[in-house]
Amino acid sequence: MATHHLHQARATTPFTAADRALRSKKDHDAVRDIWLLLASVLAFFTVVNVVRKVYAKFSIGRSTVTEVSGGDPEKSETVAQRQPGSRLHRLYSALATTFRIVAFRLPVPIGPNAFASVSELTFIFVYIATNLLWLFIDTRRLNVNFYKSRAGIMASAQLPLVVALASKNNVISWMTGVSHEKLNVLHRAAGRTMFLLLWIHTIGRAVTTLPPKVSFDDYFMEAGIVGIGALTAGVFLSLNIFRQALFEFFFVTHFVLMLIFLIGGYIHLHEQGYGSYVWPALLVWGVDRVFRTIRLIWHNLFRLDESAKGQAQVELLASDTIRLTFRRKFHWKPGQHAYISLPKISKLPSESHPFTIASIPGNIDGTESQEQDIVFLIRSRGGLTRRLKEFTDKSGTGSVAAYIDGPYGCPPDLHQYTTCVLVAGGSGISYTLPLLLDLIRRSAIGGSSEVRRVVFIWAVRGDGQLPWITEALSKALPLVKHPLVVETRIYITGTDVPPTTWPAESSNSISKSEKDQVFVEPESTGNTPQIHHGRPNIASLLHDEISASLGSVSVDVAGPGAMTASVREALTTGAASPGAVLKGSPSVTLHVETFGMVRA
Repeated sequence: MATHHLHQARATTPFTAADRALRSKKDHDAVRDIWLLLASVLAFFTVVNVVRKVYAKFSIGRSTVTEVSGGDPEKSETVAQRQPGSRLHRLYSALATTFRIVAFRLPVPIGPNAFASVSELTFIFVYIATNLLWLFIDTRRLNVNFYKSRAGIMASAQLPLVVALASKNNVISWMTGVSHEKLNVLHRAAGRTMFLLLWIHTIGRAVTTLPPKVSFDDYFMEAGIVGIGALTAGVFLSLNIFRQALFEFFFVTHFVLMLIFLIGGYIHLHEQGYGSYVWPALLVWGVDRVFRTIRLIWHNLFRLDESAKGQAQVELLASDTIRLTFRRKFHWKPGQHAYISLPKISKLPSESHPFTIASIPGNIDGTESQEQDIVFLIRSRGGLTRRLKEFTDKSGTGSVAAYIDGPYGCPPDLHQYTTCVLVAGGSGISYTLPLLLDLIRRSAIGGSSEVRRVVFIWAVRGDGQLPWITEALSKALPLVKHPLVVETRIYITGTDVPPTTWPAESSNSISKSEKDQVFVEPESTGNTPQIHHGRPNIASLLHDEISASLGSVSVDVAGPGAMTASVREALTTGAASPGAVLKGSPSVTLHVETFGMVRA
């Protein structure tokens, strides 16, 4: 009975002018504290980025491998030995490995064929929880009058951050060394938090009285309703199930809905004196668009031969693979990607899609030229790539109207590792091939590098890809110089090899099967790629390389989700486990190419 009277008294207690003044101060304090927290987090990751780059720069040349030579220098055999680390160093490496496994390599299902890492989910939940903490603190036992306005203000104050993280060119990427694609985790966390806060604000307004002389029929209130409606639709359509199945539809609708949300939000807040929370977001969006437009024009229309302006060469390499080559004055790092616009093939002239650059700047022998061949290997699936395939089938090898915007991405520096294992499936070779060529070029020109061994693994369905990849590798492999050793393995996984004959625990390859009998194909040697038939045993290959490595190992993977999952799983057990590292096994860093790096 007493509780009922208490709630009744709280509901009828008038909200005084003093209460409004106190609420206003608390609202501004909450916004300030949220931004101080975000600034502190970004500052921390900026410092980590700087320290990592400095360490990588000065660590190259301090090899952990001891090389002993004797006798005639031309005939002497070099013996490499792994220097045993101290017990404290092994303990640190084991703890770091445990963290990487738990945070990055253990998949958490979040929907049909959708997974997230523990670190991603933890970050999102902590971000949302922190905002809710600031929202409900000092609200007189959760009195809605004290947090309904605060929710709207806190959401609006984060608009510039959400928009900046969605833009291709943002200072946050430059500071932290994290590409805008991987910053999408923060973008999603801030966007979902903003969505939740705005609905708390909307419901709070609906269940309480509006200020004097304000009604839901006022134009700025209607603008707010339209804005949150557009945001809700945009959040719903950005779910993974829609984004994967209808990417082009998502791309267009997300842009339109978010623009409606920003304009509606500005009209709604400007009337109440909070427009300064929204117009910076519009400014950030506009600056990004202007910058991208200027760079697009500069790279595609200026300083080029007339025949290359707004054009690219297109050719069909295999039944499902297209090579698109731009000739531009352009600079990029191996492993980066760019956005490609094909105005005569796209449904919308402004439509652009990201593709990894499959070539390296300059030549494999170290020479450079002003204009570069920027090569993309595009697999025909659906949408734009299917229409490009149809265009190539009709026109054959020739030119197509095309524009390139980039480069983007923060690829890893592999020169600080002793062993590099590059794993690709299908079109994922666009990422691993330039990394391999860059390591070979560094060896050919005698550049500084810690890398002693590179293993290149490519699994592809058919043998139609062999002519061009064999030609590319045959030109590069003879340039490898001691002490670097490069081993390339291509696995043909076509249906001519029945799945029932694929061994689960054997590292051998299958050449063919006949009456359930498996024939093992001998590995080739020399400067030519090793061709195998059957699926590679990812776990066995990785554990063998880690066990034999004389120092730190980098594993880079790009390909289908199943292959990536196999690599992640393999790097949680055996030679990559914390126990093995504690006993002296080298530490392993995993980089997953998802148009942005995941260090794991």
